[in-house]
Amino acid sequence: MENFDSIKTLYDHLEKNALNYKYSHQIGDLFQRLRDLNENNPDVREKAQWEVDSFSFRLNEGKLKSMSTIIDTKGEVISYPCMEKFDEKICGYLTSRLEITSNPYLKARYSHILWLSPKKHQKYAKESIDAYLELIKIYEEKDEIDPTNHYGLDIIETLKIAYSLSCQVNYKLDFVKAEIKRLIKQFNFKSSSSSALRVNLIELMLEGKNKFSKGDFIGYEDVCLMIYNALLKSGNDYAAIKILEIGEEVAKRIGEKAHNWRKKIAELYESLMEKGEKEKSFTSLIHWQKAIDSYKKIGDKSKIKELENKYPDLRSKIEFKSIETGIDLKPHFENFKAMAKEISRFSSKEIIEFLMLEKKLLPKYQDMVEIVNEQKEQFGILNIFSQKLIDQKGNIAQHFYSDEEIKYYRIIENYRFEIEFKIFLINEIFFASIMNKKLSTDVLLDFFKKNSWVGKTIRKELPNNKTIEYNWLSLIAPSIHDYFIQMQYYFINPSNIPNLVLSIDSLTLKIEGLIRDICKSSNVPTFYTTKDKKGREITREKDIHSLLYEEKIKELFDEDDLLFSRFLLVEQAGYNLRHRVAHSLMIAQEYGINYMHLLILALLRIGKYDFVKKEEGKGERSEC
Repeated sequence: MENFDSIKTLYDHLEKNALNYKYSHQIGDLFQRLRDLNENNPDVREKAQWEVDSFSFRLNEGKLKSMSTIIDTKGEVISYPCMEKFDEKICGYLTSRLEITSNPYLKARYSHILWLSPKKHQKYAKESIDAYLELIKIYEEKDEIDPTNHYGLDIIETLKIAYSLSCQVNYKLDFVKAEIKRLIKQFNFKSSSSSALRVNLIELMLEGKNKFSKGDFIGYEDVCLMIYNALLKSGNDYAAIKILEIGEEVAKRIGEKAHNWRKKIAELYESLMEKGEKEKSFTSLIHWQKAIDSYKKIGDKSKIKELENKYPDLRSKIEFKSIETGIDLKPHFENFKAMAKEISRFSSKEIIEFLMLEKKLLPKYQDMVEIVNEQKEQFGILNIFSQKLIDQKGNIAQHFYSDEEIKYYRIIENYRFEIEFKIFLINEIFFASIMNKKLSTDVLLDFFKKNSWVGKTIRKELPNNKTIEYNWLSLIAPSIHDYFIQMQYYFINPSNIPNLVLSIDSLTLKIEGLIRDICKSSNVPTFYTTKDKKGREITREKDIHSLLYEEKIKELFDEDDLLFSRFLLVEQAGYNLRHRVAHSLMIAQEYGINYMHLLILALLRIGKYDFVKKEEGKGERSEC
C-alpha cells in the first residue's frame, strides 16, 4: 500500500484513482496510514481521522451502515462509525471536500454522509443521486471491458441507493426508474453478474408497489425464464427456484400467466426430493412438502396423490442419525410448519416470549414421571436390570443401579425421545421467524437488555474492596451474532451448511457462567474447600454439574426448566454439552442446529428470572 507524505498528495491521488479501490475501507486505510505518519501534526491527524470514519461506513441494502456494532461491559450498544458523532466541525470539513472534488465516488460518499448527518439538506441528497448515477455509467463501462470482475454487483448497490434517495426527495425518480428498466433489459448478458443484477433489480421493482405500473413489467417474464434456464444449466437449483418465484410475482403484477411458474417450481422441488431420496437425506422430506404445497396451489390432484403415496417409501429410506423412535412425522410435519408460520406473524417480542415461556415447547418433568410409571406397569422387566451408560469413546460413563437411579435414567431417556420430536417445531419457529425478519442479533440482544437480568449491569466485588461492573450481553453477543450470520448464509443457499462450532462452544460455556452468577446472587455456595497434596486447605469452584444439583437450586428454578438445563448441559444420558464442549469430545458433524436452538432456549429460560441484586444488596427472583 502506498504511503503519502502529505494530505494534499493523497487528495490528488484519490481524484484520479478513487474508483480503483474495490472497497471503501481501502481508502480509509490510506488516510489511517497518513494519520499514523503525522504524529506531530494534529491538524493532519484530525482530518485524516475524519476521512477514516467517513470511509468506514458500509453500503448495504441501499443504505450506509456502521462497520461494526459491539456491546460494551455495561450492555450499551456501540457502533463504529457513528453518524451521531459527525458534528458541525466534521460536517464543515466534508462540505469543503465535496465542493473541491470532482471524482464521482468521493462526491457520492461525502454528499451521502452529509445528507444523513445533523446538517441534513435536500441539496446533499440531490448531489448524491447525481454522483451515484454517474458511477453506474462508469461501472457499466468497466463491466463491458472486464465482465468477470463483478462490476454488476457495484451497479446493484449503487442503483439501490440512488433509487432510495430519489424516492425520499422526489428528485430524478423517473430517470432512475428508467435506468432500472434499461439495465434489466440491456445490461451485458455475458457479465458474471448478469443474473444477479436482473434478479435484484426486478425484486426492487416488485417491492416498489406504488412506483412501477403494470406496463413496466411487460417483457420481464421472458427475462426471468432466460435466467432460470441459465441457472438450471449451471446446477444452481435453489437460485433457479428463486427466479421462478420472482417470475410468478411478475406474472401476477401483469395479470397474465404466460409461463406456468408454479408448476415449474413444483417440478423442481420434486426433482430435489428425488435427489435427496437417493442420498437418504432428510432434505428429501422438506422438498417433498414444498412440492406438495406447490401442486396444491395449482390444483394438480393427481400429483398430490402421487406424492402422498410416495411418502412411506420416502420416509423409510431416510437415515435419522439422532432419532431412533420410529415416529411417523408425516401428520406432524405439516402441522409444525403451519404453527411456525403462524407464530412468525407475531411481533418480535411476542415470538421471544413464546420461546421463553411456553411450557408445551419442551418436555415437562411430571409428564416424564407419568410415562415412566406407566412403562413400569406395562413393561416391568425394563426396571429390573441396572444400566451402564457407555460414552462415545466406549468408556463406562455412569451406572444406574438403585430403583431411584433406574427411574431417573428412564426419565432422561424419555425426555430425549420427546425433545428429539419437539425439536422439529422449535427449528421451524426459528427458521420462519428469521426469514420473516422477526429474529436477528439486534432484536434478541435488545430484548435481553430491556426484559431480562441477562442484560443488566452486574457489580462484582474484588479483593482490596474493589468492584468492577460487567454485562453478560457483551459476552453472549459474539455467539448470537455468528449464529445469525450463519443462518443468513444458509437461507441464501441451503447448500451452505451452517458452521456453528464457535456459536455452540461459546454459548455453552457462557451459560455455565450465567448459572454460576445465579447461584452467587442467590447465596448458593459456588465453591468448596479441599486439601492439596501436602494437606493444605484450598478453595475450588464447583463445576456446573454440582451447581445444578444443589438442593437450594430447586427453589430458584421450576422443575421443568431445571430438568431441561440438566439434560442439555450435564446429564451423561442427556446431551451433556458442557462436558463434551469443554473436553473437545465433539467432532464437526455433531455441531448441529438442534443444539444451537436448544442453547438459545436455555438462555431465554434462564433469563426469564431476575437474580440481579438490588442496590440495597437484597436479591430478588421473579419471572417475566
